[in-house]
Amino acid sequence: MKRFIHSLLIVVGSTLSLSAQNGYIQKEFQLPMTDAPKSYFVKLAGTDYILNGDIVVGNTLQSLRLYQTNDRSRFIWPRGNVPVEIDENIKQNSTVKDKYNTSLYDRILSSLQSLNSTNLRLIKRTTEKDYIRIVMVGPQELGFHGGTSPVGRVGGEQVIRLTYDCGEWTITHELLHSLGFWHEQSRYDRDQYIVIDTSNIAKENRHNFQIEPGNALGAYDYKSIMHYGAYDFALDNSKPVIKCKSGNTVSECEFGPGKYLFSDGDVKSINTAYYFNAGLPAVTYREYSVKESGTVFDNKISNPDRFTNTGVSPITTGWYKIKINQTGKYLAIEGISMENGARLVQWDFVNQGNHKFFIQELGGGDYQISALHSNKYINAAGKGTADGTAVIQWDWANQDNVKWKISYRAQNQGSPPGWVILNKNASSPLCLSNMNSKNNGEFFILRKPAYEDGAYEPEQTFSFERLTEQQPKMREDKLYEKSPRMLEPKKKN
Repeated sequence: MKRFIHSLLIVVGSTLSLSAQNGYIQKEFQLPMTDAPKSYFVKLAGTDYILNGDIVVGNTLQSLRLYQTNDRSRFIWPRGNVPVEIDENIKQNSTVKDKYNTSLYDRILSSLQSLNSTNLRLIKRTTEKDYIRIVMVGPQELGFHGGTSPVGRVGGEQVIRLTYDCGEWTITHELLHSLGFWHEQSRYDRDQYIVIDTSNIAKENRHNFQIEPGNALGAYDYKSIMHYGAYDFALDNSKPVIKCKSGNTVSECEFGPGKYLFSDGDVKSINTAYYFNAGLPAVTYREYSVKESGTVFDNKISNPDRFTNTGVSPITTGWYKIKINQTGKYLAIEGISMENGARLVQWDFVNQGNHKFFIQELGGGDYQISALHSNKYINAAGKGTADGTAVIQWDWANQDNVKWKISYRAQNQGSPPGWVILNKNASSPLCLSNMNSKNNGEFFILRKPAYEDGAYEPEQTFSFERLTEQQPKMREDKLYEKSPRMLEPKKKN
């Protein structure tokens, strides 16, 4: 079946090429159970280096080489419970249901309980130093719909990132990575059991089939939850990418556990790896109360005393319609345009994608805002900082004119209180060209509030109305559009 990690992933750190295709770079890593660094093609997602679609093998923030050891007891989770923390933004989005009437939170709980039916013991984290943290991110942060995870116990907080539409299959797959298991089709002896038709894989996707380290536990498992599907990454979807091999005979076959979450081999391998838990009492991952969040305010602009703690919780990742408090209308992309450069305007709310936005927390008080219909991002045109700079949609770029601060203003010079949306690059708030105009189509600009007669003028404020229905999947034309099982539905009955 899958292979078990025996030591920590470490970054050696010399970049060999920065000109690889589709965001890939070729970089040297010394992976577990290897004697020397080896060159791998990886993709940078945020600050993480991703191998073979979803495995975190390094981070750009690491400045020191980590000590490598082949002592497997240091990097598997020890006898007893494995602490898991579900991030509060997942619980706060628990009302957003899919077609099976389950939320991401529901599916995570189901996955944890399924894993607890084996020798694993996954519990709610309290104060443990080493633990798994599960967070929800936007597809734009990963570059695809799905999830990522490190492999094995790395020490301290280790993060599994999931997009909102992950099914139980994907969640379990990523949890098994964090518990020490690699991809089945990338094990060192795979060529004895499968044939990979690279002619049916786009050149930029062939890097997702690199051999991974680790020790095989048991026979090769065609039905493993850790195995790619036969048609994953196929250029021609009528032809399989992976076929079974028995001696000199090659034939088409099915991969993955089918209607079940695990194969028999998965269960056997999990129980073998965590044999020392066999006699321990079974556990249940108990639903927990979301810890209260403090109010975080941005003080980058002048006169920070205007921002006061009113007990309002910060905006969290999720789908919203955004109301302009002064006019009662809503943010929209003009003309339902899919094009770069389309302006952000106000309009009476219409239940369609250009009136709905995905708010993504980036950390450090930064947010990004993307339109549902176009999957493009709200930004200050041309990196402009002057008053009157147009606010438009554009493809994602990792620069500050695409990032926003969202802070609450309780006192607003006689104008309605609410959330102020501040462009990080310009340090200027989002504002209608005419703040109180109720005309549909009135467009947005950046404009600093004037200081007159010893007081600031009112600022445009907004209300974030969370959408509770499941939104359609965002458009995704990037490299990982066909990433294996990343949009896998909930297991069948």
